[in-house]
Amino acid sequence: MNPLFAFQLRRVARNRQYLIFTVVLPALFTIFFTKIFGGMASGPVEYQEQAALYMVSMMAYGGLGAALGATIRISFDRASGWLRQLRVTPVPQTQVLAVDVAVGSLLTLPSLVVVALVGRFVNDVQLGLGQWLALVGVLWIGAITFVALGILLGLALDEKAAGGAMGFVGVVLATLGGLWAPVEVFPESLRTVAHAMPSYWYAELGRDVAAGAVPSGTAALVLAGFTAGFAALAVTVARRRPLHAVAG
Repeated sequence: MNPLFAFQLRRVARNRQYLIFTVVLPALFTIFFTKIFGGMASGPVEYQEQAALYMVSMMAYGGLGAALGATIRISFDRASGWLRQLRVTPVPQTQVLAVDVAVGSLLTLPSLVVVALVGRFVNDVQLGLGQWLALVGVLWIGAITFVALGILLGLALDEKAAGGAMGFVGVVLATLGGLWAPVEVFPESLRTVAHAMPSYWYAELGRDVAAGAVPSGTAALVLAGFTAGFAALAVTVARRRPLHAVAG
């Protein structure tokens, strides 16, 4: 295992607040929303629909939150001088960024798996084994969009602004992307906004799989476009604010 990758992975994984907000809270929200809205279901079929819907939404919420949370440390690493230290080592800067992407991607998995387990064994969501694997898989791959966004924000913002900005962005993406409430209950104007959110299309991938369908090609293309855009902006910011800078 790459030593830098192992080091960065341990740094984030030891953060208890990170684990609480990206793993425990989405799991608890899954139970809460299912018991509230699933409890109003007229029968077992409608309950299954509600339980699966909120499970997927909270998997998406946990995935995007974990991706953003795992990359926020970039702004702190800049301020502490850690990136400057890496600059004077033989480690290429491209490898540093590759490790950030790998760590952010890997750390989305615990949230996705835990919420899926809660959906299955607490809320009794019934899916086939292939669907469960595909559901976790597509949301894991799709989370790269938010890893790219997190790296962009981590590079662009100073450490004093990064934490609040990440939290704000996460709430906006979850709220306007239809993760807290179905887009169908939104006013028409907000539905248009929802369809412009990467979080909406991210959750749409999971909803398709949970419904037994092939993931939407439109959702995949939209997320690929957002990922490319965030990555291009991150490269631009990194060139203007070199990774070895101690502060903005």
